[in-house]
Amino acid sequence: MALSSVRLFQVELDGPDDAVYTGGEAVSGRVALELRRDVRVRSLTVLGSGVAAARWLENRNVGVNTVYNDYTSKITYFRRRQPLIRGQIRSCCIKSQIVTWSD
Repeated sequence: MALSSVRLFQVELDGPDDAVYTGGEAVSGRVALELRRDVRVRSLTVLGSGVAAARWLENRNVGVNTVYNDYTSKITYFRRRQPLIRGQIRSCCIKSQIVTWSD
């Protein structure tokens, strides 16, 4: 499927817009796909990942000198592939309309 065929691709999570999720918590929602024209596809997969990153700087005085320590941390909470249309031997046709998927 050429990207020029896609008018809209949107992932909408259930819950408020400012929601914060923690490890082990279920995340659900919908995927909306709007096409400019009919498209033949064999598979369609959405890849989602949740990552948190932080960086901070601490300083301390050692005599007349200031020593700086630079810290970073990165945690991957999840990485998941969700097939919406599983690989098929023959391609199928998605009509040029809004198509939604949800779990």
